Amino acid sequence: MNAQSVLGIIHAQELLIVSLIRALPPGDRRKVSDEFQGQVELAEAPHLSDGHDQEMTEAFRAHIRKLSILLASCS
Repeated sequence: MNAQSVLGIIHAQELLIVSLIRALPPGDRRKVSDEFQGQVELAEAPHLSDGHDQEMTEAFRAHIRKLSILLASCS
């Protein structure tokens, strides 16, 4: 699977996740947003880069940062 296919799948998942989270009560949205932000910080750690395609890693990080911002705006 090439990088473009993977990024397309990630984008589709972003849309689904945001739609599902918007349906939650405000308190639950905040909890999910906070938890996801913690996961973003973990993904930013340098160990994720070891032995992986750097372009794919950076694209993944960009997607999760974008999703984190979207989730924060929902809560």
